[in-house]
Amino acid sequence: MVQASWRRVLVGISGAVLLGLGGCSSTRSSARVNEEWLARVPEAQLEGVRQAQLVQKKATDEVTRAKVAIQDAKHAQEIARRNEEAARAHKKASEVAMAGARSKGQSTDIAQAQEYVRRADQESSVAQAEVGFRDQAVSTLEALERMRARELAVADAELAQQQYLALQRSGDLRAQQLSGADFAKAVADAKSKAAEAQREVDAHLQKERLAQAQWQQLRDQTQGYGGSGTQGPSSVPQGPVK
Repeated sequence: MVQASWRRVLVGISGAVLLGLGGCSSTRSSARVNEEWLARVPEAQLEGVRQAQLVQKKATDEVTRAKVAIQDAKHAQEIARRNEEAARAHKKASEVAMAGARSKGQSTDIAQAQEYVRRADQESSVAQAEVGFRDQAVSTLEALERMRARELAVADAELAQQQYLALQRSGDLRAQQLSGADFAKAVADAKSKAAEAQREVDAHLQKERLAQAQWQQLRDQTQGYGGSGTQGPSSVPQGPVK
């Protein structure tokens, strides 16, 4: 009695596992075409596929470019942080000099020390603002990389859809094993995620441009007052490349 019940449980579990595996297999193949099937499709009927492959290659290249841009931005970020550390050290040294001048009570030295403190304070503010800008630039480019990955997913889905359509137009009966609705849904879902990623990039870019404007304003004011400001290579993107 116990053995019979246990046997029924095992059969039930095995059936559920097989059904689950079958479902996964169906889902996995529903929006994919076996590329070997396309070998029998005349080249003249593969124009849509070839075009989609070009788009996919360009999307792949854009992902690579985004990764490289992040590396460059992080380099500029590191330079800005070192500049900020140097500016803080300069400010501290000028404050020490000010204290020394005051202890001596010499008006000329005090006035000179005050000017040094003023400039050092300005340069420190500029350096901090640049770090804020560079940090935001990195965040923007990281969001851009995510968007490029989403765009690549769109290209992948559209390529699969074109492969399915080419197979269908060629009259290959194996196309009947696939669902055009599944391919269309995969494309729509990928485009929806890419649009969401684009909105994220736009939000980051707005913050970055504000941070850049604040930094440049402080830098221009400092230079106008006779300070040196802080310089560094610009790494801000002017917007995602479409």
